[in-house]
This record gives sequence, C-alpha cells and structure tokens, in this order.
Amino acid sequence: MLSVEFEQLTRPAAEALEHMTFPAYRHLLSLAPSPRHPEQGDRRPIQPLAIAASVGGSSVGLVLVETPLEDTRPPEMLSLYVCPELRNHGVGTTLVGRGEAAVRERGFARVETVYMNGKPGIAALEHVLEKREWSPPITRTITVRFTPEEAARTPWFGRLTLPSDEFQIFQWTALRPDERAELIRSHEESGWIAKGLEPWRHDRYGFDPVSSLGLRYRGTVVGWVINHRIAPDTVRFTCSFMRRDLSRRGRILPLYTESIRRLGEIGCTICTFVTPVFHKEMVEFINRRCARWISFVGETRGSAKRLEVVSKAG
Repeated sequence: MLSVEFEQLTRPAAEALEHMTFPAYRHLLSLAPSPRHPEQGDRRPIQPLAIAASVGGSSVGLVLVETPLEDTRPPEMLSLYVCPELRNHGVGTTLVGRGEAAVRERGFARVETVYMNGKPGIAALEHVLEKREWSPPITRTITVRFTPEEAARTPWFGRLTLPSDEFQIFQWTALRPDERAELIRSHEESGWIAKGLEPWRHDRYGFDPVSSLGLRYRGTVVGWVINHRIAPDTVRFTCSFMRRDLSRRGRILPLYTESIRRLGEIGCTICTFVTPVFHKEMVEFINRRCARWISFVGETRGSAKRLEVVSKAG
C-alpha cells in the first residue's frame, strides 16, 4: 500500500521543489513575505504557504498558497502539482485539503484559485476542486500567445499609420521626468486613465526597454504599451492604454505593430498578453482579428471555496 507523507514546509525548499510550480512563483518557495509579482510593480507582500507530499523521502507533490498581509484580498491557491505516476491516487485532493486547513488556521474564511485551460492537467485539477466542493469555475480572462511572425499575418498588423506631424511613437525609456509628473498630475485631476492601466504601476520595477513604447499627440503623452520579459524568449504585453478621445479607429494598433516588430528584430520568439473578459472590445478583437492566425487562445478560470469555522462543543 502506498504511504504518502504530507508536511507544511517551514524552511526554504526552492532547489528541490521549484520544478513543481510556475517560474513566476518560484521565488515564493523561500517562504519569506514577498510581493507575488514584483516584476509587474506589485508591492503588496504576501505570505507563501507550501505543503509538500513525499514518498520514501522523495518529493512527489506540492501545493503553493498565498495569504495577504496588508489588504483584504482572500488567500489564493497559486499552484498544485503531483508527479505523473502518483496521479489519481488522492494525493492532489489531500494537498488541496491541507492547503485549505492552513488558510483556515490563519483566520481566513475563503480561498480562491485562478488557472488557465488548454493544458493536459486541467481536467484533473477541476476534478479535485469539485471533490473538495469548490465553486464551479467561471471564465475571468482571455490569454493569447503568438510569435512575431504569426502577428505579422493578422489582418491588423501594419495596416494603420499615424500622421507624423501629430503623433510620435517613442521608446518608454525616453519618457521625460516632466512627462511622468504631468501624467500623474493630470490623472489625479481628472482620472482619465483606466483603473489598473496607469503606467507608473507597471514600469516601476522594470520593463522591457526594447518593446515598451509611448505615444505623444501634439507633444503630450497619450498612450503606451508597457511589456515585461518573463523568460529569455518570452515577452508579456502587460499594460496598454490610449486616451479615450483618441482611441477610436484602432489608433493604438501602430504601437502594437511597432512593439512586435522590434521584438522580432531582437529574436524574441514568444509574445503573450491577458485581458479580462469585461473588456468586451478587446475580447472581440482577439476573436475576430487574432484567433485564426496565432498559436494559442485560452481562458483563465476562477474558483473559490468558503471555509467554515467549526466550533467545538464543550
């Protein structure tokens, strides 16, 4: 009979377990309070919790959970992994249950998770969540992945140009301090930038200097595409925005075209971006003008569970 041991880790274990979670989360295996996504300008610290499964002293599974330290967000299960030869033996179900218990012990009454479909293990993950009585998954975001060559075949790539006497595309590294100050001042005054797309939220802790671009209209900064390199061959389009009165007729598309063109020139092989489903215009753009020509279009799904506090009689 298979004997599996489960242990909540109290010491850093990155070297032994890093292959059991996503590259973006491997820094959390230090178990020290840390922002989840420092590369995106995220400064909110979270407390990582890691529970490992082992057989005969060898690690066979891991669940990684975060609990917030400075805000009211619910905890989130970030990743779940079980080695292939031990799947369908209840190891994943037990790991999720242990993760729930660890969160409950810290006083939280709810835990959430977000994951991407289109991968071989998603059906098994959703089966585990169903067994643990998590809520039915709902779609939250659309994710796309493509090469610069694929982007060049889409019907929008390079189709629109901007009048050079009014518009100027520039590298984000060339944003002047006075322009940054004016962006902040004008937004504080009128709130013209969509929530979450403020450039200073995304370029504070680094950005890809080659493909991150800005747009000036008659000398004033009105748009940007800010990207981050998340792997040696992969760049994520993190934040893009155009001032509303100028955003009609796809005026932001020349920034995408120029950004992707520059990535192709330096040998970047994979580009990716994510958009929430409530950005209906962007979802429609992906479905109508991207999906047929690019490698991958998927969705991230969200699920949650309420953690009931059990009172003890007597």
